[in-house]
Amino acid sequence: MNITQRSYSTTITFDFEQDALTYTRADAYGSHSFQLPYGSIGMDPRMTSERNGTLFSGAILLAAWGMAQAAYTMIRGDLLGAIFMLPGGLCFLLHAALKTNITSLNSDEGEIAIMHDGNFERIMSEIRERRKKQLLDWYGNIDFGNDPEEEIQKFEWLHSQRIITSDQLQRIVNTIRNADTGDQDRFEDPAPPHQ
Repeated sequence: MNITQRSYSTTITFDFEQDALTYTRADAYGSHSFQLPYGSIGMDPRMTSERNGTLFSGAILLAAWGMAQAAYTMIRGDLLGAIFMLPGGLCFLLHAALKTNITSLNSDEGEIAIMHDGNFERIMSEIRERRKKQLLDWYGNIDFGNDPEEEIQKFEWLHSQRIITSDQLQRIVNTIRNADTGDQDRFEDPAPPHQ
């Protein structure tokens, strides 16, 4: 599945493959792309907002040009020369008003930016569900050959990541503590926790 977000000169593409996300961001300053497993994406979102840098640069140039023109015409006695300052001021107002809200997620490969548009919830949901599945695939097995306290810590970490519920954690901890066989068991998630 492929989802693309666009805002001004920024294009962000999420290519959801079976075991990895390919993230690509292109803007006025260049582009970068990386591929990472879903399990390496942190779910501690950070909210930011971005503004159009080109509009800000244009506002500075137009304001400087407007002040020079206004000064020149006012020195010559034309008080309507102040109108030359209007385009720069309008660009500053547009720059302040037009912004893109972004949620950033940390990952092992770099920051993943998700724009708040019509696809925001869909992208976050895909990342959450695929991350959950992958973390359960990686860490969802009870290894009875391992130290029981380390196994319990592993499942407590899965709980802290909202991959398993408190009830599921308690059942797993009881299973680990009461185990008397060398068999390996797999934790199955009957009902995903609410996130």
